[in-house]
Order: sequence, then structure tokens, then C-alpha cells
Amino acid sequence: MANETVETAGSGATKRALIIAAVIVAVGLSIAFHSAWRGWLCESAWLHSALIDGPALVLAIIAWLELGHSTEANEHRQRMSSELANMTNEASKAGEYLRQRNDLEQQNIGLREKLAVSTQQIAENTKRVPTRAERNASTLGKYMRKNASVATERLANLPSPYELVELKDGILTLFSPALQNGTSAIYRRVDCEDLTIDENPQGGCSIRINVTKYQGLPVDLGQVTKWEDRSGVAPAFDRAPGVACNGSYGKGGSAEVKTLNIFQARDGTNSFQLESSDGSTAVGDNVQVSKHFMATQIEYFAANFTRSSFGTGATQGGFRLFVC
Repeated sequence: MANETVETAGSGATKRALIIAAVIVAVGLSIAFHSAWRGWLCESAWLHSALIDGPALVLAIIAWLELGHSTEANEHRQRMSSELANMTNEASKAGEYLRQRNDLEQQNIGLREKLAVSTQQIAENTKRVPTRAERNASTLGKYMRKNASVATERLANLPSPYELVELKDGILTLFSPALQNGTSAIYRRVDCEDLTIDENPQGGCSIRINVTKYQGLPVDLGQVTKWEDRSGVAPAFDRAPGVACNGSYGKGGSAEVKTLNIFQARDGTNSFQLESSDGSTAVGDNVQVSKHFMATQIEYFAANFTRSSFGTGATQGGFRLFVC
């Protein structure tokens, strides 16, 4: 661009020089025609030729200069046209690249959506199926501190409804308050795996629970009527000397031994305590304790234990134990 500016400036100076020279010649001739030179100028042949041929020569020189400038202008226009064509081509390529980028971005969005759907499907397919205990615990959680009608395989219904008082780590605690007939309050625990649930209300109870196996024996709480009033430790049972009934159980090929012992109250009343080697205890009259003894013995038999020894002792008051 600098060279073109210089060349343009040069051509303009040449034109101005020619014009100035022509003006000077014209002025000089005009002055000469008004002086003593007029006679000589009118009679000079070369002046006549110069006046006739000079303008033609000047025009030829100017035309030649303009022709060179026209050629340069044409070359410049060609370069401009070529550069414009290149710019148009580059713009077209840029537009194509932009379209390709937009297409790739749309494809990327589609792939991300498919990946999200696939990830969700994989998560659904690999989701762990809740166990029976977890399903039961989830259902029981809706009925906490409500009464339930409880049944076992041996008893259609227990003597009184149980209150659902605790549910922790899949273990349900059932509480039966003390009754006016002197029956002590007890609580029992059962694994949520070892029960089934019927959510239809029955006899004033919100649900019905069928228990296949308890955890240990019932725990006596004395004359407690509300779960919140429990002391946390069963009251001490004042035993009479001697054992009213005892049983020992073993399993073939194993050193494990289980025992069941029944004790009568020292005062000779119809109050007995059942104690197992598992650490569980149950207190009740002769019928209740006999039921607990036989139920626990059946559980031992179901676990492949056999009775290795069995004996009964004398009881006071003629209260018979129904065990065998």
C-alpha cells in the first residue's frame, strides 16, 4: 500500500508539472505577442509548428502516462478481486465449519441424553431387591405404638394383644401389659424375617402378625401397665429350694448344650419361673410356664437338638406342671 501511495503521488506530480509548464508557455507567448517579439513570432515557422504539434505531443505524453496508470489500476482491481474471492472462500469455509460444529454439538447432546437414560436403566436393573425382613420392617414402621393381634403356629392368638413398642435393626419388640387377673407384663422380640403381616384390622387391633419363631423366651416385667414404666430389668423371682422341672438338650457332633429349668415361688403360690441356658426367663402360673417350656423344647427339637435328660420335682400347693 505504501508503494502504491508513492506511485500515485508521483503520477500526480508529473501531471501538475506538465500543466504548470503549459500555463507558463501560454503566459509567455501571450506576453510575447504584446511586445516587440510579436512580429518575429508571427513570421517564425517553428513556432507555428510548435503551437500546432505541441498540444498533440503533450496529449500523447499524458495519454501514455494515463495508460500506465490504467494498467496499474486494472492490476490493483484484479488483486482486490482475487483477495475478495479469497475472503469469500474463507467465509464460506468458516460457515461450513460452524455448521459442522453445531451438528457435532447436537450429536453430543443426544449422546449425553442417551448416556443418562442408560445410566438410569443400569441403576434400576442393579437396584438391590429388599429382603423379606426389610419389607416387613417397612410395613411395621407404620404401626408402631399400636396394638397387634399376634398368632403363632401353635396358638391361633395369644391371650392378649401385643403393643408394637420398638423396631431396631430388624428386630421387633412386642409388649403385653399386666392384667387385672394378676398376669405379669412381658415383652418378646422377633426377627422381622420370622413373621408375616396381615394389615386388615381385627378385634380392635390395627394389624395381625403371624410369628414363626421368637428370639428367646418372654421377659417378665412385673405389674407394668405401660412400656415407658418398665425398669429395664425383670423383677427378682424368689425361688423355692429345688427345681420343679429340668431338661437338658444336646446336638450330635456338637459340644453345644441347652437347658430348661422351672422353679416355683418360695411362698408356694401358683407362680413359676422358666429359665433357659440362653438367658431368657418367663414368669407365670403353672399353665403359662408349661406352655413356654413345651414351646421352647419344640424349638430345640426343630434345631436338631435331642433331649439327653429330663426330670420333675415336687411342687407346693398341688400345682401341676404340664410338661413331658
